[in-house]
Amino acid sequence: MTESTAMNNNGYATTLTGGFGSIRGSHCPGIEALEIFASAANDGNNAPSIALRKAGVLAAIPSPTWIERDGNLLYAVLEDTNEVAAFRIEQGNSNNVHLTELSHVATLGASPTHAVICADDSGNKHLIVACYADGHVCVHPIAADGAVLEAAQVLTGEGRGPLPAQEGPHAHWILPLPDGRVLSTDLGADRIYVHHWESGQLVRDGAVHLAPGTGPRDMHLLPVAGSTTAHDWRVAVVGEWGNTVTLLGPTADADTPIDIQVLQTVELGGDPADQAASLAFEPWRSLQPDNAAASKIAGITYIGLRGSERIVALGWDGEQLHRLAPTGRPGWQGHGIDCVGSRPRHILPLGNLLLVANEVSNNVTVFQLDDDGTPTRTADLPSGSPTVFVQL
Repeated sequence: MTESTAMNNNGYATTLTGGFGSIRGSHCPGIEALEIFASAANDGNNAPSIALRKAGVLAAIPSPTWIERDGNLLYAVLEDTNEVAAFRIEQGNSNNVHLTELSHVATLGASPTHAVICADDSGNKHLIVACYADGHVCVHPIAADGAVLEAAQVLTGEGRGPLPAQEGPHAHWILPLPDGRVLSTDLGADRIYVHHWESGQLVRDGAVHLAPGTGPRDMHLLPVAGSTTAHDWRVAVVGEWGNTVTLLGPTADADTPIDIQVLQTVELGGDPADQAASLAFEPWRSLQPDNAAASKIAGITYIGLRGSERIVALGWDGEQLHRLAPTGRPGWQGHGIDCVGSRPRHILPLGNLLLVANEVSNNVTVFQLDDDGTPTRTADLPSGSPTVFVQL
């Protein structure tokens, strides 16, 4: 993989971080700025030296456990107060960043944990929020100035799974599809709900049911080999309790209400008590002359295992996920590598860097990715209960 495209010409990048705060005895002070610096190495090799620095608290709000950027707008879910907030991002000439609050409203669900910006069938934007504690999915209209408004819709979950942590519905993640539909995972009921827009309303069509005890959590779109249409897509779904990644794609039968099927399920090799969390996709940066078309879309996914505190990897060839080595083999391709902390909650790729938010150990770790995808620890920084990154 080549030099990070996330850095500016001066080897500098800014991300925002959020996490759990004092309401639950954790240590995140709000939305903070994190600066990343890359400089030429002193040891004669080609890898740059990476340094991290905190650049201040931009919004002292309680438990912004997920933050979502839309241009110069920023949206935060405040998990411990059941609220969502909107901000305008203002950047000065000297890399100074400021947030101006636009709105702050209650959700109609408990413990909002994830949110995305999504345009409906008329082009109007909404903030769709997944609420973990009760399984609700709340649809908040967004005003012309970017302010988030009170929820106009609440879609409720139902059902449960076989595990103690699946005692009821737990909405966890929202993902808009290229074809205009919207997916949401329910970690408690082992379901992935499918929705479409109809005159500005989000309509639930049904659900894809996964194996009992999977606990579908985070989702990520993967690039598809030879795709020329928005109706040809693939989605990787992390199974928190199954320690798996499930691959979804459209069926050939477009006449069914939900033309979505499970294409593949890959084991991550987690320990019995592990929880699989965030998934990050890193595309190949250097093309292979003998296979240029495939190398444009191929890459590696990195997944966090909380409990054994590892980062494990799967390859992606544009059609399927695959193990890079057997799960029991030592090394990053097999057993995985130490996340250098506890409870990796979010993994963000920045060019040829991986940022890992270690929630319980209160630190951020940065890994440099070699040309073959090998992650090497390169920097650490104390950070209060981090759960999310957003690149500026």
